[in-house]
Amino acid sequence: MTRSFRRSLAQGRTYLLVILLLLFVGFPLFWMLMSSGKLNSDIVRIPPVWIPFLPTLEHYEELFEVTQFGRWFLNSLLVCSLSTISAVTLGVLGAYSLSRLKVRGKELLGRSVLLAYMFPGVLLVIPLVLVFTRIGLMNSQVGLALAYLTFALPFVMWVMRDFLASVPVDLEEAAMIDGASRLEALRDVVLPQAFPGIIATGIFAFLFAWNEYLFAAVLVRSHDLQTLPPAMANFASAMDTRWGLIMAASTLATLPMAIAFAFVQKYLITGLGAGGVKG
Repeated sequence: MTRSFRRSLAQGRTYLLVILLLLFVGFPLFWMLMSSGKLNSDIVRIPPVWIPFLPTLEHYEELFEVTQFGRWFLNSLLVCSLSTISAVTLGVLGAYSLSRLKVRGKELLGRSVLLAYMFPGVLLVIPLVLVFTRIGLMNSQVGLALAYLTFALPFVMWVMRDFLASVPVDLEEAAMIDGASRLEALRDVVLPQAFPGIIATGIFAFLFAWNEYLFAAVLVRSHDLQTLPPAMANFASAMDTRWGLIMAASTLATLPMAIAFAFVQKYLITGLGAGGVKG
């Protein structure tokens, strides 16, 4: 067996493994998309109809005519954007303080940040309800965005700490010698170097908020202010499950993240790779 043949065989096994992995990961998305275009009778048919012979848009039409999907979509977009921007802004400043400034006990503080991220959300629901009721943020989109900071902010701080620490201090000191303040050096020198990490952490913070159900269901009770996860849960009940609406809504809810990943894929891969190297 020649060396070139062994190399080709190894590449073939690699390609086969990648194809199988893509099929495993992509099948739920394929089934969701196909089911959203099927008639109700075809969705529950056994054996299943893999590709609809008579595709229909009735589920999408019903989604916008009968439900408030457009409002829920905008609510999710508003809450997730507010939460992500706040988490990235505060998290970068906190991570910069932990990586650059000489603060007593900063190592303990850094580990405490990670510890806060490890607590399950259900432990924070009752304290958040009590606090938000007292300060008037219950049933509020701003309150929901602040609740998401309890997990997004520690995550951003922990990950960005390594990214900011990897930026050479000499570049920052040179900018400060030239007359820049510390914040100006952070803005003009450090942040451009850590931009892939900012994109990566921002995407994951947004993804967490976009898919979160528990806080959204408990802290926001108004039907007009609900986000997508709790609103879409109403499509299923003990008496009936409207699979067509669920699949159509899930397909549209997946689009923002798919578009975001497509545009920032280069930065995301760079950010994750750099974070993995730093460990």
